Amino acid sequence: MASDLVHPVQKDEGEADRSLLKQPLNTTMRAFSISLAILMPLAFTQCEKAASTADMSFAKNTFESLARGDSSSRSSIDWSTLQAMGHNVGAVYVQLPSETERANFEQAFVSQFAASFREAGGTPDQFANWRVAHHDDLKTEVAADSNGGTVTITVTERDGKERVSGLGFIR
Repeated sequence: MASDLVHPVQKDEGEADRSLLKQPLNTTMRAFSISLAILMPLAFTQCEKAASTADMSFAKNTFESLARGDSSSRSSIDWSTLQAMGHNVGAVYVQLPSETERANFEQAFVSQFAASFREAGGTPDQFANWRVAHHDDLKTEVAADSNGGTVTITVTERDGKERVSGLGFIR
């Protein structure tokens, strides 16, 4: 019977000595299980918060870099799945036949994004209230507000690296 189980201790001869430790295993396991049941949800919640906070920081840095026209932002974008301002940019990108054309496409996108952003009177520092709008196992959606509206940025992970896979703007 499970309540009769106790912690075995090995003697030199290899035999279990059940008389040395009298506390039943089920009592120890029950206490351990209760502790785990209480602590694990808290631990997972903290991990989720840390992951989504890191995604928020990544999204903010990538957006600001993109808005400035910084070519280093290219490595932070998931080009083959990118959705931007309601357009499936990724579908166009994957149809490009060579790496040279893809690199040119990436640079043109960054330059045009920054130019359009500036022409609309935008600056990266106009955005405030950076927050995680949604987080699940597949993606984190980050939002920030300006006088003109709300920018939304989707961060996903592919090949072990987080990347921006979506950009949107809500007026």
